[in-house]
Amino acid sequence: MRAWQIQRYGEPLDAIEALDRDLPQPGPGEVRVRVEAAALGLPDVFMCRGTYAFRPELPFTPGQEVAGTVTAVGEGATLAVGARVMGVTAFFRGYGGLAEQALALDASMYRWPDTLDAATAASFVIPYHTAYLGLLTRGHLVPGETLLVLGAAGGSGGAAVSLGKALGARVVAVVGGPQKAERVRAWGADLVIDHHGTDLAEAVRDATGGRGADVVFDPVGGAAFDRALECIANEGRLLGIGYASGRWSDAPTRVLVAKNASVVGVFVGAYTKPFLSEVHEALLEHAQAGRIQSLVSQQLGFDEVADALNQLAERRASGKIVVRIG
Repeated sequence: MRAWQIQRYGEPLDAIEALDRDLPQPGPGEVRVRVEAAALGLPDVFMCRGTYAFRPELPFTPGQEVAGTVTAVGEGATLAVGARVMGVTAFFRGYGGLAEQALALDASMYRWPDTLDAATAASFVIPYHTAYLGLLTRGHLVPGETLLVLGAAGGSGGAAVSLGKALGARVVAVVGGPQKAERVRAWGADLVIDHHGTDLAEAVRDATGGRGADVVFDPVGGAAFDRALECIANEGRLLGIGYASGRWSDAPTRVLVAKNASVVGVFVGAYTKPFLSEVHEALLEHAQAGRIQSLVSQQLGFDEVADALNQLAERRASGKIVVRIG
């Protein structure tokens, strides 16, 4: 089968190559999926660089997010051959989604309805499950609150903008550059802050009459986390999602005490499949009703994977880049 494989650590154009691989065989609790579409994300760039927390031994095929059809099942798997699925691959086993067929845990695949096209389905599970668990399960966002979304033009950030708007929040989105600002407005942002040349904390305080943000959705970390903590409202919740900046941050206890604020971790992998299936169905209902948006910004061919990853590495992309494989 055709596949992309990281041969050595480095920047995407140097690290990843297209080649032929043997067809993978699913182990216990696994399924094999014929990939129709695969969505790219910063973790794929970090895997190229060798800096991602979950990665197999070299060489391996990356690609976390896919939509496709089950072609084989391992012992104990509940999905049937022929099932249309969307979800997260077993990239950590070396057979990720940037290939004609990928392996996945049975527990990491979800129903792919006919109402979602392949590109939207491939880019749905990680961003929207993360946004749902962050905003509702962990952040307890309620209508009328101000939601501040850092890294709002990315996948998880974009999902938080769209879902936050659907939940009745006033959404303030932080991006870098006018093109990204235009995209997050289309997803439903009420106010967009371009962090290039604008002080984040001052802009949020000005936009909220000095109150600050009730909930902060932070997939960025680093300096953005630090500035967001300076403009969080009394009893605000700062959701730690990821570290796209390359650095996690620590919140000073004195600041949290002074503002009655909380820093709340969000990790989808800590939840059970039955619960996440309920989350998935709730999100599909939002999607089918048109309340949340597709995050797809580009659809590219199989041969364009290295260039697409380079776009992500250079922070030139917004939304989700999807590779059409099947």
